[in-house]
Amino acid sequence: MSTPSLWQHANFRRLYASTISFSLGTQIYQLAMPLILYQLTQSAGVMTGMRAVELLPNLLLAMFIGVWVDRIDRGRWARFAIVGIVVLTGMQAMLLDNGARALSFFFITAFLLMTLHYLYAICRMGMLKEMLPEQLLLPATGQLTVLSQVFSILGPALAGAVIAIRMDLGLWLPMVAMMLAAWLLRDLQLPVRKPDPDGFWNEWRDGWRVLVANKPLWHMAWLVVIINGSAGVVDVLFLFRARDQLQLGAAQVGLMYGVAGIGGVIGGLVASRLRQRFGLGRLLALELGVEACSMLLLAWGNSIPLLLLALSINSFCTVIGNVCVWGYRQESTDSRYIGRISGLTGSLFKLLMPVSLVLSGALVGSLPLAWILSACAVTHFLLVVGTRVSAVYGVR
Repeated sequence: MSTPSLWQHANFRRLYASTISFSLGTQIYQLAMPLILYQLTQSAGVMTGMRAVELLPNLLLAMFIGVWVDRIDRGRWARFAIVGIVVLTGMQAMLLDNGARALSFFFITAFLLMTLHYLYAICRMGMLKEMLPEQLLLPATGQLTVLSQVFSILGPALAGAVIAIRMDLGLWLPMVAMMLAAWLLRDLQLPVRKPDPDGFWNEWRDGWRVLVANKPLWHMAWLVVIINGSAGVVDVLFLFRARDQLQLGAAQVGLMYGVAGIGGVIGGLVASRLRQRFGLGRLLALELGVEACSMLLLAWGNSIPLLLLALSINSFCTVIGNVCVWGYRQESTDSRYIGRISGLTGSLFKLLMPVSLVLSGALVGSLPLAWILSACAVTHFLLVVGTRVSAVYGVR
């Protein structure tokens, strides 16, 4: 089926419209929060610590959320999750005036916010699986990823600009965007998930059985564990390097990330075509090698044009990898198990990130940032070899 066939599905059109607003709010928030923390504390440790806390729900709860999502009305609970995000973001905005004294509250709400984000993400994956035929799952994943990348251009630029004007706007604007996203999801007609008569824990064990039996996805999950651990460190520490070492302002950082997001948009548009040409496994190995080169440029580059090029390449490769991994997970998983498989792989994908972020934040004071970023690049080069010898490499 062709990509235009997607737009014949009314539920997908509604989900797409909601995702426009959700992605804008998410992208503004994701850059605004670390910039806000930097203005409050000027500490790399706090920035990496916050990022680690945000990953804990994926690590600790996703595998259980996935079982639950296979039992519920995914459209309704996606709306509930977004409403919860609106409430918590508003609470953060109201407490900004307390400055660094509110850090503990920010850490607690960050955990809750990411729990709700992950509930929404698994619900959305399940809704896609329910509303579309298998042939349209990869094009749909690509379209939604491109949409996210479009707003990764607008979001950071807008976040940097509004924070430069008034710090709390970096939280109020995402809150309004999320309210619109919840409203656009109304009236979705999706089946209610019925509990397995064998019970919750049997469903959870069935999820593991299905995942391990899918050897390419199982190997892919463990590769992504290391990929995310390395890439997560680069994301946070380069942002700190831009603000602390290169002395770039919030508006400049936002604009730079926004322009670099064009690479991600291009990656989302060509991912399906590149997969058809190279095959999924070979494409993953190739993008990991190129991404490693971009990390070296981010570690040692000092000129704005060079850093823009590196960020654009990094964004391009990251999106291609995401489309391939998420698309294959959708394609190779039966609808009955999609929530469980999404939750289990989601937990595995983030397994190393909290540890790597906390460790890198602690090492910033004793090691040059360029060395830490270069170590992440070397890790990605080793992952190319890991992909080559795994079951992933043979996947078309």
